[in-house]
Amino acid sequence: MARRTSQNIKNQFEKMLYESINESFSILLDDSSKNSFFSYLKKSHGFDEDNVSQNLRIFSSELNKFFGVNADKVEKLIVALLYSKIGSEYQERDDYDFTDYITYASSIGAKYSGVTDTRCRLKENDLRLIKALGEDARKTVTQIAKETGLSRPTVSKMIQRMEDQGVLHIKAGVNLQELGFPTAFLALECKQIDHRMKLQKNLESCPRVLMILEPSEKVNMLLLVYGEDQVTLKSTIESFRHFSGANLVDIYHSGPPIVPHSFNIPIFTEKDDVSPCARKCFECVNYVNEECFGCPAVKEYKGPL
Repeated sequence: MARRTSQNIKNQFEKMLYESINESFSILLDDSSKNSFFSYLKKSHGFDEDNVSQNLRIFSSELNKFFGVNADKVEKLIVALLYSKIGSEYQERDDYDFTDYITYASSIGAKYSGVTDTRCRLKENDLRLIKALGEDARKTVTQIAKETGLSRPTVSKMIQRMEDQGVLHIKAGVNLQELGFPTAFLALECKQIDHRMKLQKNLESCPRVLMILEPSEKVNMLLLVYGEDQVTLKSTIESFRHFSGANLVDIYHSGPPIVPHSFNIPIFTEKDDVSPCARKCFECVNYVNEECFGCPAVKEYKGPL
């Protein structure tokens, strides 16, 4: 496939910036405020949300004049959403302002799949190899070579390459259907960027969190969690209500997942004194009242894992 031209790249970046701006305004402000602000920009400076990338400093300056202390929240959310779209990690820097973040995002955009065509491309042999492993990850290199018609050294190199690229992950999955573990989807709203990033970091270490999604909506974090039984699942969900800066907006209870059946969940053969989120089970009312098995990572855990 031919590589996109510089103009294509520029246009796509501007589109993602435009989307990030609109999503941020929709989350933090009402339509009236948004329309008033961009009408003012158009009248005073001759540009609107389609042309912000060429007028970053004016946009930031007028945003601060127009919305005061709320402008900083809007800018941080724009930056976080934009970095997410281009596939880059957003980290706050003391020496960066809004213009610096956007300029840097534009400069690094060429490295990420959202902006250029430099993403990892799977070839026919890659797909054949992945198919063979997908059928049974215990297959030997010799078996895969025989099935794919490739040499053993080639198969070994391909597996190593795709693992290094982060495309291929070979891990054991636990079948939650067979274990009868119930699940739930949680919808969270985190208005502050710093709160959302801190929460995400905490949740990534939680043994019961199977999946984290970041929709670009008012509800900007979705979690798929499991419990060994309904009582423990309820206790786990209740614990999420206490995270600073996050509102638990909705809960969707379910039985074990239909597809996929299996997930690579953390197994702790050596238990610790403190859970990954730094909480202590013996201090929890639900644990004391035997309404939760406890965290699978700690010594007090009473469940099957």
